[in-house]
Amino acid sequence: MNTSLIAESFILNQAGNGASAHLVSIQRDPDRAALLRGTRGSVQLRYHSLQLIPVDLIDDVPGIWRALLDALEAFLATGEAEVSYPTLEATILMTGGGSLTKFTAGKVRHIVELDLLIDGILSGATEYFSFAREDYGADLARIAALRG
Repeated sequence: MNTSLIAESFILNQAGNGASAHLVSIQRDPDRAALLRGTRGSVQLRYHSLQLIPVDLIDDVPGIWRALLDALEAFLATGEAEVSYPTLEATILMTGGGSLTKFTAGKVRHIVELDLLIDGILSGATEYFSFAREDYGADLARIAALRG
């Protein structure tokens, strides 16, 4: 298991009992996350000790993963990508060459190893789309094609 880049998906728990809303990780608490309704939440990418995606970018989780896949696909084809978040005024940018890329999400920007970023995005997206109750067969097929 690669621990240099960790991908994690969170579902927003908006408890109706007066408790404050909070994020529940599908990786760390899958049983609890499976009980939550809706797809609003956050995707986190952590590269070593750096957070690549700010935790406050809460949006539609399948849409975030699709935006990351769109960015990755465009970057692999052209060497650069700019993709918007599903409903937020935030973008995902990827630029660079060789073994490093500049990855930007919202206002956070870091230089990361390209191979680790590719594997982290593909693994995280696979984990989310496999976990979710909806039929995400087309998304999983797209991920398999990107791996190929």
